[in-house]
Amino acid sequence: MKPTSILKAAAMLLLCTISISSQWFQQVSGTTVNLHSINSHHGNENFAWACGDNGVILHTTNGGTNWVQQVSGTTNDLYSICFMESSSAPIMAVGEGGIILRTSNFGTNWVSINSPTTRTLRDISDFNFIAVGDSGTIIKSSNFGVDWVQLPSPTTVRLNAVSAIFSNYIVGNNGTLLKGFSSGTNWVLASSGSTADLNAVPLFGSADITVGSSGLILRSTNSGSNWFTQVSNTAVILRSVEYSVNNTSRIYICGDGATILKSTNSGTSYGFQTTPVNVDLNSIFFYLGDDRGFCCGNGGTILKTTNGGGAIITAVSQNSNVMPGNFSLEQNYPNPFNPTTRINFSVPKNSSTLSLKVYDVSGRIVQVLHEGTMNAGNYSVDLEAGNLAGGVYFIRLASGNTNLTRKIILLK
Repeated sequence: MKPTSILKAAAMLLLCTISISSQWFQQVSGTTVNLHSINSHHGNENFAWACGDNGVILHTTNGGTNWVQQVSGTTNDLYSICFMESSSAPIMAVGEGGIILRTSNFGTNWVSINSPTTRTLRDISDFNFIAVGDSGTIIKSSNFGVDWVQLPSPTTVRLNAVSAIFSNYIVGNNGTLLKGFSSGTNWVLASSGSTADLNAVPLFGSADITVGSSGLILRSTNSGSNWFTQVSNTAVILRSVEYSVNNTSRIYICGDGATILKSTNSGTSYGFQTTPVNVDLNSIFFYLGDDRGFCCGNGGTILKTTNGGGAIITAVSQNSNVMPGNFSLEQNYPNPFNPTTRINFSVPKNSSTLSLKVYDVSGRIVQVLHEGTMNAGNYSVDLEAGNLAGGVYFIRLASGNTNLTRKIILLK
């Protein structure tokens, strides 16, 4: 479900606050298979990998401008790939039938490693070489992924994700939560307080978080002793979560229906981000920095952002059931402004062609605030114009035969 669909399914009258910046943009992956995992070199974002169905492994050496398929040597579905910060900097991938692949030359050659299990492996940690999967499977390597042994597991349910360095958690179906000790050698059951499927834990972060089915976001601030829910404003399956590497108040989550959620306040509130696709998104990776990340999903989808993913759309119910009767575009406030101003507008009926754009005096578009579907309601847009020169600009709202314009003045 895309953000506009979320708005339609929410309260009858909504107020949306949109913080303007660049958006996620789609990269050409060269494949149409479902991609389940994406990961980058932790010191060089030009080098990244993605993996998916039929043994597909993709690699880029230029930040995703070009993705090239590498020879994996398998047709098994691959569910997780990661760059290991360790000796020889190996990249590891795991998947269907317990397959384990390893390369120490950035994927020029992938080697199939002897696996202690035939159970499907769903995730592999970026640190400490631990992988988890079906029927409670936990395996570990003590020599940089060359040899693997199976560890005792306190559960037989499917395990979906593992984090084994900044916090030691494994999560799985039916609310299963395991805590790790002794560098991930020992795992014990803990209570998540939920029976929903838990699908992901982040690589990085000092505050614990996991996400799962029905829009569930669980947080803990006491090392997993107790967990509480945060409001996601969605009921879709959430499949991946990551912190920004330098600022753990920024959290990114992706899931079904092209859903990407972002929080800039440690999860106190989450907003939706616009994406150029309408497919399920399976993996998000933000170890590159506060604003630079990748996301991948079904149909060969790869997305990238270089400044935080763009507009954050937060839906808040109003204490009114009266829909606006007409299109309106109010004068921005403050005006003149520097560098941020707020613009309120109203949409009386669902529109599939609504646009809100900023023009300079020559008629050139300098910012696109919104373009596409917008549901009926009242909206508020925070225009950030720090990159524009001072002067006179125009805000134009257009939908069908409606065309409304306001003059704004930016002081520099």
